[in-house]
Amino acid sequence: MIEPWRVERTSYSYRDRWLTVRSDDCRTASGRPVAPFHVLELPTWLNVVALTAEGRIVLVTEYRHGTGEILTGLPSGAMEPDDPDPEAAARRELLEETGHGGGTFVSLGRFPANPANQTNDVCCFLAVGVAELAPQRLDPSEEILVTTEPFADWLSRLGCPEVRVQVSHVAAAMLAARVIAEGRFPELSEFQGRLDRSGGAG
Repeated sequence: MIEPWRVERTSYSYRDRWLTVRSDDCRTASGRPVAPFHVLELPTWLNVVALTAEGRIVLVTEYRHGTGEILTGLPSGAMEPDDPDPEAAARRELLEETGHGGGTFVSLGRFPANPANQTNDVCCFLAVGVAELAPQRLDPSEEILVTTEPFADWLSRLGCPEVRVQVSHVAAAMLAARVIAEGRFPELSEFQGRLDRSGGAG
């Protein structure tokens, strides 16, 4: 039977509004020491598969310094302390990054981001019927290009070697396609037809 490690000592080496670095001295159930084991304490992350009334997905292109690449993916971000819940945070992030809002939000689930050494979850949403409502409201360090394209077209390119997309964005897109294909939400029936005709949800 697998058991959790026992934490014998904890220390913190860094804290700011974005992350906390925690170092634990642990011992396995069999008595083997694991020290130090570094853990990143992070806020909840959010991804939004945002579709317009025409069935176009709202995408953001920006520089990602971790890998040093300019990548295109979903509107995303982190929960702020004053966000009342993940959906409110997702709506805020979508509006700030893209100027799009409104529509019906459907939860696609809450998943551990990287349970090996991160504490946070990723909350994924499908937003149907969004529209451009306002200008972007970006942080000083952000430069974001907003584009739209047919959801089925973008979905069909995921997995191609030349298309680099954050893995949690891929997962959210696949979950959104499944929700649409299953027809669980009447308001999504028009999108189901478009995906079926393109083969995007198969």
